[in-house]
Amino acid sequence: MRIAIGSDHGGFELKQKIITILSKEGVLEISDFGTYSTDPVDYPDISFMVATEVARKNYDFGILIDGIGVGSCIAANKVKGILAATCNEVTTAKSARAHDNANVIVLGSGIIGLNLALEIINTFLNTGFAGGRHEKRLNKIFNYENANSKIDLERFTERPKRILTKDDIQLAFKAGETVVYVDKTAIITPLAKELALDKNIRIIVR
Repeated sequence: MRIAIGSDHGGFELKQKIITILSKEGVLEISDFGTYSTDPVDYPDISFMVATEVARKNYDFGILIDGIGVGSCIAANKVKGILAATCNEVTTAKSARAHDNANVIVLGSGIIGLNLALEIINTFLNTGFAGGRHEKRLNKIFNYENANSKIDLERFTERPKRILTKDDIQLAFKAGETVVYVDKTAIITPLAKELALDKNIRIIVR
């Protein structure tokens, strides 16, 4: 399962802890779209990047974190094809998936701690869409969305030039390569780093 994760400065510390723990589970490949420090940033920039990657099917789900969980959710839902839900407790997370087929979960770091955040995320990721009457209602949302023009988000946010995943490392290994070069703006997933170390492949940023 591929997860795109991002936060503003208010959610940075919780995001880092979540990435560390989820990456160790081995079943998730997580790409971190920033921010990468507690320096102030604008949450829409991060939300647009994560939501756009999920909408393009490059990732199965997105996780966004800010102080309360509302602003990032509003921004993410401006991206066509995104169903983002603010979930600061488990029941909402379960319903967001089962009833609303949400593909982006948004957390408020000022409201919940690490343990609850992990429980919410695990519930969200492991709950399937129930379909049935819920699908009919969601189709009404998508029909309305398709009938209305959407802003070209690429005009308003910069995207990374490349995302290096474990699949890239696997391909390099099969090709007999010992070095993989990436641009300094690229995102390198934790599982890509781990696999590169295991296969003795150097990742060189230039």
